[in-house]
Amino acid sequence: MVHDLRGPLFAARGYSKLLLDGKGGDVTVTQQRYLTTILENIEKLSGCADRLQEFSGQEELSLELIDLADVLQFVVADWRQREKTLHLNEHILPGSAPMAGDRAKLNFAVHKLLGAMVEFSRSGGKIDVYAKREEDEFLIRMTASANGSSAPQEPPSLPDLTRPCEVLRLHGGVASADCAHGGMCHITVRLPLIGPEASDARNVTLAQR
Repeated sequence: MVHDLRGPLFAARGYSKLLLDGKGGDVTVTQQRYLTTILENIEKLSGCADRLQEFSGQEELSLELIDLADVLQFVVADWRQREKTLHLNEHILPGSAPMAGDRAKLNFAVHKLLGAMVEFSRSGGKIDVYAKREEDEFLIRMTASANGSSAPQEPPSLPDLTRPCEVLRLHGGVASADCAHGGMCHITVRLPLIGPEASDARNVTLAQR
C-alpha cells in the first residue's frame, strides 16, 4: 500500500512544485495560493503514507468474526465483579455488531478504557456506558463522574491510554477522551464493522439512497 501511494504522490508533488516555480507559465496570485494549499496537503498525505509502515503486521492478529456488543458486555460484567461499590450503568442497544478482529486484543483495549474510567471515578463515582450500531460503525460512549470526597482539591486524571488506542487503531478504530469539565470525563470509541452482516447492511443503505 505504501509503495502504491508513493508513486502518485511523488508525481503530484513534483508537478505542483513545477507550476509554483512558473515552469508551466505565469501563475496568478490566486493560482499560487491554490497550488500552495494542494502541495501542503500532498505533503500531509505523504507523511501519512510513511507512517503506515509503523502498523503491526496482520500476522500479529488472530482474526475471527466477533460481536463487539458481546465484547463490551463481557468487559462491563468483569468490572462489575471487580468493583462492588461501582455505580456502573450500561445501555447497549439491541442488535449484532459483527467485526473481523482479534478478540483478546479488543477485550484488552476496551477493558483498559473502562478501567481508566473506573480509576477516574475512584471506584465510588458513577459510570454510564452507552453503545449502538451506526450503519457500518459501532459507537461506544463512556461517561464517568468522580467521587471526589477523598481528595476534592485534586481533580482525577486518566492513566496513559496509548496501548489500548494502538490496538483500536490497528483494527481501524479510534478513541478520544475529554476530561476538560470538572468532575466529568468522556471517552468515545468508534470501530468499523467489517463482517459479512456489515457488508449486507452497507449495501442495503446504498441501495436505499
